Amino acid sequence: MSFFALTGGTMTLLLALTAGVIVLLYWLKPPPQRVVVPSTFLWHRVLKERKRRSDFWRWLVSLLIALAVGLALATALGKPEIEALSGKARRIAVVVDDSPTMGASTASGETRFDRALQIARELLTEGSASSEYLVTDTAGRLVGTEFGSRRTALERLDGLRVSLHETSAFPTADPLLFSDRGTEIFFVTDGVMVREAPSGVRVISVFEPVDNVGVTAFDLRLVPAEPNRFEAFLELTNHSAGPKRVALRIDGAAGQAMQRVVPLAAGQVLGESLDLDRFSAGPVRVLIDAPDDGFELDNVAYAYLGSPRKARVVLVSAGNETLETLLGLDPRVSLELAKPGDPAAAPPPDLYVFDRFAPEAPPSAPALLIRPGAASWLPLPSGEELEGLSLAGTEREHPLMEHVALDDVVVERAALVSRGAYRVVAGSDEEPLILASDTPVRLAVLTFALEDSNLPFQSSFPVFLSNAVSWLSGTEVVASSLGTVAVDVGSGVVTDIEGQDVPSRSSGGRTSFSPASPGLYSVKGSEGQLMVSANLLSPRITAVNASSFAGLEGTEPGRNRAESTGSRGRGELWVGLVLFALALLLLEWWTYHRRLTI
Repeated sequence: MSFFALTGGTMTLLLALTAGVIVLLYWLKPPPQRVVVPSTFLWHRVLKERKRRSDFWRWLVSLLIALAVGLALATALGKPEIEALSGKARRIAVVVDDSPTMGASTASGETRFDRALQIARELLTEGSASSEYLVTDTAGRLVGTEFGSRRTALERLDGLRVSLHETSAFPTADPLLFSDRGTEIFFVTDGVMVREAPSGVRVISVFEPVDNVGVTAFDLRLVPAEPNRFEAFLELTNHSAGPKRVALRIDGAAGQAMQRVVPLAAGQVLGESLDLDRFSAGPVRVLIDAPDDGFELDNVAYAYLGSPRKARVVLVSAGNETLETLLGLDPRVSLELAKPGDPAAAPPPDLYVFDRFAPEAPPSAPALLIRPGAASWLPLPSGEELEGLSLAGTEREHPLMEHVALDDVVVERAALVSRGAYRVVAGSDEEPLILASDTPVRLAVLTFALEDSNLPFQSSFPVFLSNAVSWLSGTEVVASSLGTVAVDVGSGVVTDIEGQDVPSRSSGGRTSFSPASPGLYSVKGSEGQLMVSANLLSPRITAVNASSFAGLEGTEPGRNRAESTGSRGRGELWVGLVLFALALLLLEWWTYHRRLTI
């Protein structure tokens, strides 16, 4: 026998003390009470005729009952355990797969994750009260856990939800799981996102095939030949066992809608472009519906359609025919001309272009600055000039450099500036030639004049200028997966498409939040505003039937575990001891009223 709450020595001392106190109380009898009566003749006769009983045996029975009650209660305080009765003391770790595919429905109507939680609770009922338990997950949200009581493990399990992160893995790096060779590790999973487990881990599969058609790509693009037109690229994937007729609907901001029915064969991936000519600027949603679809998160996706209206651009220059011509030919631009020193435009335009000039105060609108003069709000010039430079080293992924090739561009002279907090788009950190910044408003800075390079004669220059207009004057839309989203907006306030506030955190000039479902989210802060389209566009997640543990389907994990891991806890002994003590108290009450005990 072992004790959960007390050590063996402490338990022995408690039992001895309890027995001693009870015996002492029974040994110390109160003195008989003296009563004065006129005559003892009557009492002597009663004593002679009365059938005498031994008071000693009545006292002894009463003492034994009291000892049994006291010792039973004292033993119960120590929560004793006998392996044959209470179950074996074990060290059980349960790893629950909480990846997105665990949200797929099963034939019973519950999700795979619901079934996983049910199995995990069954596992946590095994063992005895002194068993140690650990619950962790594949998304890494239950960090810093440790082996503890069954109650603590169940509380942690109740707080677990399906994760929307695409990255899931078995926590092989968790030292607690493998710190003791006697630890029994169970992994409850569908085998889709996490496809294997370390040796010695007992896998329990909750996989069940389910029909699913999902949106695996959705993007809005400008038509290259027509800068004011957008088209949508849409990709649908059918991971069902059979063909599906999918109802497709695309909704726009001003009530515009596009509907059609798309047939998809089993396993088919369909990609096509859709014309959005009739759609107004604003949110765009695609929604699909397929019969018996068992996974809803990939049935909807959101994007943001930029404004097709012309951008009001103010060119501030002493005279530059190249810039005037190219900006004037851009169908998206409404061009206005100004001279250096003219009053600032009112209201502010969508974009300023400063040619060899910089205002004293930072502009209130985005700006493209070409060899600007010295200003406190710009990268500080060193007073030196660079000569004979190349623009071959460019950051291709920045929006300014999209489809732009500057390998043949040579810059004769450029100002040497300190990059500061700006991002170097062309050149190097030591010799930046094109810089960009998102805060407090968007800025793009060329450290050289156009006439000091052959850039205006390159075929990529009109593309670069078009990119600059798009990036500087447009609404920035950040495409993100579900899970935790972090954007470069300080002290941001996040709202969803309905205008409802979304909980967010700000730190180090960034704002992060965790969208609970696909949607469009606006992030407004001290350093600007942007839109975030958060979607579950993942072929890997949509493939909810690609399980590596599908062969375990149909087993009876509960029965197999009982056979392989030992007995399940069958109750706690201290409860029985308390009930036994109560029964003895009732017995003592009955015997006392029958004059069998004293």
